[in-house]
Amino acid sequence: MKKSYLVASLLAVVFFAVLGTKAVAKTEKFSYEDIIRLGKVVTKIGESYVEEVESEELVKASIEGLRSILDPHTAYFSEKDFTNLKISTEGSFGGLGITIAVREKVLTVISPLQGTPAYRMGILAGDQIVEIDSKSTRGITVEQAVEKLRGKPGTPVTLKILREGNIEALEFTVIRDIIHIQSVPFATMLNDSVGLVKVTQFSKQTAEDLATRINQLKQQGLKNLILDLRHNPGGLLNQAIDVSDLFLDKKQLVVYTKGRAPGQNKEYFSQGKPILPKTSRIIVLINQGSASASEIVAGAIQDHDRGLILGKTSFGKGSVQTILDLDNQKYALKLTTAYYYTPSGRCINKPENGVRGNLEDLEFDENGEVVNPVSKPDSSKTFNTDSGRKVLAGGGIAPDIVSEAPLFTRFIRELERKSLFFKYVIKNRSDIEKKSPVTLEYAVPDSMVEDFRKFAFADSSFSNYKNASQIMLEEFKKTLKKEREANGDTLLNKDNQEIDKVSAELEKKLKEKSRKEFDFNRSYISFALKRELVQAVLSDSSRSVHELTRDTQVKDALTYMADPKKFQKAISKK
Repeated sequence: MKKSYLVASLLAVVFFAVLGTKAVAKTEKFSYEDIIRLGKVVTKIGESYVEEVESEELVKASIEGLRSILDPHTAYFSEKDFTNLKISTEGSFGGLGITIAVREKVLTVISPLQGTPAYRMGILAGDQIVEIDSKSTRGITVEQAVEKLRGKPGTPVTLKILREGNIEALEFTVIRDIIHIQSVPFATMLNDSVGLVKVTQFSKQTAEDLATRINQLKQQGLKNLILDLRHNPGGLLNQAIDVSDLFLDKKQLVVYTKGRAPGQNKEYFSQGKPILPKTSRIIVLINQGSASASEIVAGAIQDHDRGLILGKTSFGKGSVQTILDLDNQKYALKLTTAYYYTPSGRCINKPENGVRGNLEDLEFDENGEVVNPVSKPDSSKTFNTDSGRKVLAGGGIAPDIVSEAPLFTRFIRELERKSLFFKYVIKNRSDIEKKSPVTLEYAVPDSMVEDFRKFAFADSSFSNYKNASQIMLEEFKKTLKKEREANGDTLLNKDNQEIDKVSAELEKKLKEKSRKEFDFNRSYISFALKRELVQAVLSDSSRSVHELTRDTQVKDALTYMADPKKFQKAISKK
């Protein structure tokens, strides 16, 4: 009886929801017969499936099925998911102030945020959290840990921590406090007149925080600005408009939207509060990780010729998501309802990111970033900036100046992926500090690099490292073995003996080459050791300052800042 009631209720909800939606009533794509057919399927499953299935499971599966034919940005939120979404965009929550990750299957502190409860209590990078409120963290995910660590400000949470160099576990009782997410975590002067500000996301106070940072740099002599939006996935639309407002004149179009439903066609204009004079040169850094609100800002600055865009073509996430309340905020649906267009008329959204986009055509790296976008800016589709300069369409924001980020060897990628730089520094930090104080001027000694060599190759996760050639040789040997077995070849065959001899010699040489890769990458290894060291001992900002020493895109931007004629030529009409 209960199941029949639930199924009937489900049918009624679906039926009246569709019938009661005016937008649906206007289209022939949905019909009464379609809803009845869906209801019959649900009813048959509820009545006759070999095992009992809860109606809630059927509803959730139906929703996921609907999402699968739409776009990757449409999402369904449970009550808990909806709460987390609001936390991430509103920019503050009750917590401890630590960045965490699972390293070697153990919940590990990556870094404490300065000025937060965890920082004041003395929690350090590399600390392993083995218990939260007397419950083991074995097998815990980062998401589960975050849920346990967050809570009402003023409430306590007790952590049991294992720390390198300590025999016994340490216990910390930390009082939760409001943690403000830093969307503008870093700003610095690169020389006497050029400053750089990094924006990591667009949350509730981004524009206000950015203005504060720029004003601080102006007091240090800032005349020209590099705005770093690389790896910024976006966020709130109103913040994208307010950030653009810091650089544009009054009543300039920032972005507009076009959709199918009523009320989705809107234009957004600047209010005219520029924080820098028109003589100031601006360069915006973007890459494939720059999306949504980042692309709105970059597109507005580019189309109004207020600055140059440098880097790689952005992600192309130019769609508007509307949060639709379901069941009095118990659940919610994030639905794509419109596209963003730059002032010149370019649609920011790339085809593969659009409605019914095909994600199977995309290639992702280990960090989940797109490394082989399907669509690239089409030179046959051009639009004009205010001055008549041609800009490319095709999705995303194409840079005025293409600048490549440095490529890493497979050897370095593996060291980074195994977190070996981080692990080495955490293990040896106290000994390093005893020998010499760690500052931004600290020079990594050769002895530390050599010690790291032993550490890396002794680590079980890296000791059997093989370069690409070694892996290809192994695959060749496997294929050869299968071929011999299929053909009934004997190892005594003269040709086989000659092949095996050459293969053994090649394997030996490749192994020797693999060991030499350490010295080939020695400069980066020294850089990475210092990077982890200054973050662990000093701060995240110190790490950012150090990372600038190898940032080729920032160096490219500085060449344009140093030469006004070169800058003007790049931004002038083409």
